[in-house]
Amino acid sequence: MWTSLRLACLGAVLLAFTPWAQAQEEMAGTGDYLQSSQAFKDYMLQCAGCHRYDGQGLTHRGIPDFNQSIGLFTRLPAGRDYMIRVPGASQSQLDNADLARVLNWIVAKFSPEEVTPEYRPFTSAEVGASRRHRFDDVLKARTELTVQMNKLGLEPAPYLYGSMER
Repeated sequence: MWTSLRLACLGAVLLAFTPWAQAQEEMAGTGDYLQSSQAFKDYMLQCAGCHRYDGQGLTHRGIPDFNQSIGLFTRLPAGRDYMIRVPGASQSQLDNADLARVLNWIVAKFSPEEVTPEYRPFTSAEVGASRRHRFDDVLKARTELTVQMNKLGLEPAPYLYGSMER
């Protein structure tokens, strides 16, 4: 009996570490990203230092406001890529699954109008494929992306970090 129980426990532990289990966990929160207390904690530890607990950023320091803005980036492949590759995200201590969870939480929290049936959640695979490619010039990348978004009638929050316009 103990052998069967040990094998069942071992099987459950091994299954928990498979890519399938990770994918299932990512998709489990698809309907309500804000229910992840871990994403909230990770945001507070990894992002709130600059973007603040309320997502307002520090515009006088060039840190953009997330409110009614960050979710706009998810409408474009280049915008999604930008969200993953911006240094605060790509260089965070979060693993790919945790970063994907935090990105989904950020969109749901600060741009809830973007979490529509068409919203495609960030996944660990998407994060892993993009985050290793660092930007040479974040301001240039953000400026180019803002121009693309403006052509579509989208107005993301200003980003002036590293700019002389502050």
